[in-house]
Amino acid sequence: MSYNILFVCTGNSCRSPMAEGILKNILSQKGIKDIRVWSAGTMAPHEMMPTNEAIMTMVERGIDISNHRSTNLSREMIENADLILVMERTHSHIVQSISKSAAEKVFLLKDFGRSEGWGEIEDPIGGDLDVYRNCAKELEREIRRILPLILDRASKKA
Repeated sequence: MSYNILFVCTGNSCRSPMAEGILKNILSQKGIKDIRVWSAGTMAPHEMMPTNEAIMTMVERGIDISNHRSTNLSREMIENADLILVMERTHSHIVQSISKSAAEKVFLLKDFGRSEGWGEIEDPIGGDLDVYRNCAKELEREIRRILPLILDRASKKA
């Protein structure tokens, strides 16, 4: 049985695909196959590629997200996820408005495993490559920080 993690941002073209790519890469390096990771956006255009800056930033990290296509968040995705990690508080409200049962499994990425109030991951859209690099650095730092929590939750589901 797999553990399912859903990353959510606004357009599903920057933050959530980068987070998805980072976590998939870390799991792959550790040989972990029973955790499924995907992403969606609260206002994602259908089938849009990640921004060039997101693709280039990930290439610099040895991660290819060029095949990713944006997907709009759905009730089915929310209900299939064991853990939903969002970039902004607004995303959390939207997830919970789509599915009331999501309240116990949706977290602001920077708050997960901490007391609340750590903040949001800012949208790099429209920024230069350095803005994207800083966003990716922040995403990776947070994902590495919460990895033990994810692995613990996944082991309890198995």
